[in-house]
Amino acid sequence: MTASRFLIAALAVAACASPAAAQVVVGHLPAQSTLQDLNDGQRVGVFAGWLSTSRDPVGVRAHSAPIVGLRYDLLMGSPAYFSLRLFGMKSEHDVVNPNAPATNRAAGTASANQVGADASVQLSLTGERTWHGVQPLMNLGVGFIAGVANHFDLGKYAPGASIMYTYGLGARMPTGKNADFRVDVGWFLYQVRYPTVFRVTTATDNIAVRATGTMTPLTANRAITASWTWGVFR
Repeated sequence: MTASRFLIAALAVAACASPAAAQVVVGHLPAQSTLQDLNDGQRVGVFAGWLSTSRDPVGVRAHSAPIVGLRYDLLMGSPAYFSLRLFGMKSEHDVVNPNAPATNRAAGTASANQVGADASVQLSLTGERTWHGVQPLMNLGVGFIAGVANHFDLGKYAPGASIMYTYGLGARMPTGKNADFRVDVGWFLYQVRYPTVFRVTTATDNIAVRATGTMTPLTANRAITASWTWGVFR
């Protein structure tokens, strides 16, 4: 074979191989990528879970109880979301008799129903997309919590109103074209407000319920919730 014929044969082989080479895919096809874009806008939903309340110095805070509520989420611009939550819980608290001796102050329980709301900013660690089907989030917010439909107990205490600070982590998982499931673990920081009668006593041992220390201690309470949300106004 002469040099010219060899060159012609090589060009022919290269020409035949070119279409096959052009079909080689580098990376992942969109449907196979570990990152999937989300079509976010506004979302509304419901949530339910459990609020684990921490003990206050006196021991009259609301008992741990189920929590239910509504939520609204708005994409402000990747990776930030604005969220609103409204919730309620039905609970009880231990009653303390400030005029009984310190060793015999327990006086049963009373209702400690509460409602609350918060507004928060959520930051997505993956932007407006999921990673392996999950969008990890962290949030920071402020709101309020207040007692509702309760009565003052024997010790003149009933759950009052307090500013509430919230923070936590979440995981959002799309379950369909317009529905999402998400799980959140967060903390609610708010104050318990004691009545002034906790400072004094007529008990025979002359020991007040709260002789020293703040009358509005801060408590840290953990909430674990699961939510279903749906896109609206698309």
